[in-house]
Amino acid sequence: MEDIHECQCAQAGYCEFFRQEMTYDPPNWQWCQETSKSERDQYKRDLDKKHGRAKLFNSNSEYIKSSHLIEDCKNLLLPQIARLNIKGILGIPRSGMLPASLIATWLNLPLYAMNHSSHKLEVMSGYSRSGGWRMKDREPSSGKILVVDDTIFSGSAIADMREKINEGVLYAVVYAHPDSLDKVDFFGRELKPPHLLEWHFFNSNHTTRTLFDLDGIFCPNVPYKKCKNEEEYIDYIKNVEPFYHRIPSKSCHGIVTARLDKYRDITEEWLERHKIKYESLKMYPAEKEEIRDRNHIHEAANFKAKHFMLSNAHIFVESEPPEARIIRERSSKLVICPEE
Repeated sequence: MEDIHECQCAQAGYCEFFRQEMTYDPPNWQWCQETSKSERDQYKRDLDKKHGRAKLFNSNSEYIKSSHLIEDCKNLLLPQIARLNIKGILGIPRSGMLPASLIATWLNLPLYAMNHSSHKLEVMSGYSRSGGWRMKDREPSSGKILVVDDTIFSGSAIADMREKINEGVLYAVVYAHPDSLDKVDFFGRELKPPHLLEWHFFNSNHTTRTLFDLDGIFCPNVPYKKCKNEEEYIDYIKNVEPFYHRIPSKSCHGIVTARLDKYRDITEEWLERHKIKYESLKMYPAEKEEIRDRNHIHEAANFKAKHFMLSNAHIFVESEPPEARIIRERSSKLVICPEE
């Protein structure tokens, strides 16, 4: 570690030594000016650990949308298995049931789940012994069971399934870690780490290290015409339905929004009503509304980037692609834009 006895920065701004913004508010630049070498060294060590954790997710990280899962299952995995002699599809809960259900529907095959007490297969519908109204006339087949999961990393889930079913079984995943290709019979494509999966992300521990935009992420953006009418705007943000598939199951690191701070009470009530938990809520200063509105993209993005750089968050989830690019360029950290 480079030895530094005193602050090298003449004013607040980006510090090459600490590799972060040193600001007036909060006063971390003033602190560095006055602190001791030992305290500065300890702060540097703590920051280096933080930067190391952040490298786990970087600009090369891949974010897989749920729509990508469907398309990759259909275009990459399905052609490999469509002509096989398969008598049914067994999904590995929970996320493996997503591609398993798709494949069973596309190939008109029974969909099964494993009873983990008896280790017997159970059809996923009681209408017929093959499951579902469209399967009522299907005759039992002598083919194999295809076990399906969304991904394979270490292979523990499939290894567990092999102990329970050891005959007449094939294994397939949509996404396979390069080191686990030999653990399955079929896969859609290789997926190297680090990566994030939309259908897991909002129910994972990643949200505890993530800052989120508000409008466009947790709920639809406010229609432009309603933004021009104060009464309609307030009514909209009070009553808009959330994107239920993006409500985090855990408390998120924070929310940073260009929505004006004068709407804080309404916003906090809406978040509480929809059980969106967060550690902090940063809203754009109301007194700077005209500045924001003159160049909304840059002002909103710079506001979000500033709070991202000052935080311990590793990821920012932003709704607007132009703002996402600016936040990424300023912070040099991972920014996810789900719509792009």
